[in-house]
Amino acid sequence: MLAQNFNEFVEVMTEAERKALNTEAGQELTEKLLQMKLEQNPNMTAEEWKQTKSEFMTFIFYMFVKETPEAMKELGQHVWNELRKV
Repeated sequence: MLAQNFNEFVEVMTEAERKALNTEAGQELTEKLLQMKLEQNPNMTAEEWKQTKSEFMTFIFYMFVKETPEAMKELGQHVWNELRKV
């Protein structure tokens, strides 16, 4: 188990993503993403780039959970626990 609750799970996952993206390979991937987005929109604003990075991090989160059954199960349990609080 990675975390005790939903918020902690998201924090752990987000921190792992940040660490991965700060590696040499992660920086290369981010640079390629930036180049691709600039080819699509040469006038991309800082806000648009910020949104793109956020969407990319969401995609990484999704793919990790999708491809890791243990993470999917844990996320499901945390979501269930949150829904029961309402």
